[in-house]
Amino acid sequence: MPERDEGVPHEDPAPPTPPIEPGMVTAGGPGKTHAVMPEEFTARLRARAEEAGGVLLEEADMVRASLAALRGWATRREQLPNNRADLMAAAWWAGTRSIAGLAAAAGVSRDTVYEDLRSRGIEPTDKEAAAEPAPQYAPLTADAVNELALLMDSVVRPAVLSNTTDTLTETAWDLTTSFFRIAELLDEDSDAHRRWGRDELAHDLVDRLREALHHAQVLAADGVSERQLAGRALARLSDQIADEQWVVEDATVRLTHLDGDRVEVRIRQAEQRDFVPAGWTLLDTNRQLRELTGAEHLAIRTALDAIAETLTRPLAHDPAAPGADS
Repeated sequence: MPERDEGVPHEDPAPPTPPIEPGMVTAGGPGKTHAVMPEEFTARLRARAEEAGGVLLEEADMVRASLAALRGWATRREQLPNNRADLMAAAWWAGTRSIAGLAAAAGVSRDTVYEDLRSRGIEPTDKEAAAEPAPQYAPLTADAVNELALLMDSVVRPAVLSNTTDTLTETAWDLTTSFFRIAELLDEDSDAHRRWGRDELAHDLVDRLREALHHAQVLAADGVSERQLAGRALARLSDQIADEQWVVEDATVRLTHLDGDRVEVRIRQAEQRDFVPAGWTLLDTNRQLRELTGAEHLAIRTALDAIAETLTRPLAHDPAAPGADS
């Protein structure tokens, strides 16, 4: 773990987590758990907590967490008029100049629309100003993003705390924790920022988004045949070629197995002559491999697309530029 500014090595082994991960919540202490929920559910929560480097919360902690969530809801409620005014101004600068239309969209009176716009420096009766709107830029703030993360948390968390969770719920939870990371990165004075540092938080954000992508790929492959997935791969490849985009059609990966055996795997797309639908991902190697799942096929195609997109960026567009042919 890298050293912090004060020169003291960071010794916490667990990655940063937003307050009260789903796997850290229980409705009671050790003596009450069985009476509150099934053992299977408790075991799942305990496993999630320990995997995250934590423990199940005691009843007092749960009470404090619940009250903190309610206080957060109350704070967001008080912020709603400000949020509405910001959205009203954004709609105005986007080109919506109908007071009646803005009032209907927000479910408020016309007088409220006038008040909101004027609170953001907009005079809706100034026809000259309305003719040439100037874009308004408002940078992200830690408080605003944290409010959004808390709102997402309040919607997604009840769905995560169940015996079984579907892939769409898992994706939503990954995105929720990603927004917590963004808020912490924006606020350099936050406890998480001081404790973990920008580098650790940024890398954890990457990991959370990677998990969200994985769950989305599982969702996309669910109930879809190999032929359909292969067809989409071929269609995407055709689109990329038509748009003169660079593509990676195959690649070779060298792996070292746990038993020390070195395995070379060639990744390629199946052709008409192969035993699977054209466009499906094939792995050629001298070591026996099981068949790919649909989600794994999508993950490999996404990885190859990412390689192509990443390597395209530094390419020189001018054929005469130095190194353009290298």
